[in-house]
Amino acid sequence: MSEPSKQSGLAARIRNIGRREKTLGAVLGGLAILAVVFVLLSGGGGAIEGVNSPPVTRTSPTPTVTSTAPPETGQAFEGKDPFQPLVVAAPAVPSGSPTPTPSGSITGVNGGNNSSSAVTVTLIDIRKTGGKLVATVDVNGKDYTASEGQTFASNFRVLSLSSSCGTFVFGDERFSLCIGQQVNK
Repeated sequence: MSEPSKQSGLAARIRNIGRREKTLGAVLGGLAILAVVFVLLSGGGGAIEGVNSPPVTRTSPTPTVTSTAPPETGQAFEGKDPFQPLVVAAPAVPSGSPTPTPSGSITGVNGGNNSSSAVTVTLIDIRKTGGKLVATVDVNGKDYTASEGQTFASNFRVLSLSSSCGTFVFGDERFSLCIGQQVNK
């Protein structure tokens, strides 16, 4: 018996591939050629900045001491009464009556009652006592010591404490202080 003569392996395989596979091969080959041409002609951008430049040596000026004091809170965090209108519309005046002339003055946020009962609150210290954080708070010159959940100075309550800041409630107004900060309520 004699074997049929062998032709080139690749040429024989190509002749035996169906039309669909030939089309897919041609498309993929074309895409590969386009990708190579794109990479070669794109230029690769410009030079990378800083690669060929000498190293820059920066000398530091005299070191400055930065304060770690917490930011000040003040009037910006004071609450407003949501039920009190900010602007009051004047009632309509009939055309024949004289125009009333205002007398007296209204100053400040509370309408001139600023001297009523402004309370100054300062967070003096927070320390750990018996495994609990305890805050020392100055209210109008009198020091109070309280931990989370406790009420002090009859209208203040400690909501939470961390190692340097605390969250408090005055009536229904919530505010936060860090050690050394002061706020007027």
